Amino acid sequence: MEDFAYLARESNAAWLAGRGDGRFERYEKFYQSERAVDAAGFDLEKANEGYGEYVGSQPSPLLSFLNAPWVGRVAIALFALYMGTRVVPQLAKVGPAVTGIALVAAFIGLRVFHRRNRKRR
Repeated sequence: MEDFAYLARESNAAWLAGRGDGRFERYEKFYQSERAVDAAGFDLEKANEGYGEYVGSQPSPLLSFLNAPWVGRVAIALFALYMGTRVVPQLAKVGPAVTGIALVAAFIGLRVFHRRNRKRR
């Protein structure tokens, strides 16, 4: 009977072969950094125990993804877009001229704000 475990990305065989979901790469990076610290007195057993602690102290990939600055910016942009699609038509029904002037002023204000930020960089 043949063992096809290596075909599954999450299998131990795939992990040991360096394929799969990135766990091997993280372990290899940790192993190399531990070995670089003290090559002469390197103890693989201690390094493996330390890896368990290291992985436990790292945030989950999902939290790291959600904590990225661009995720917050995208969420704010989508919320602003959603609110704009809800509020602007209601305001346009009440006062179309005032709404148009307010939108033009908002777009000009955003343009000036972004231009000032580019000059500071």
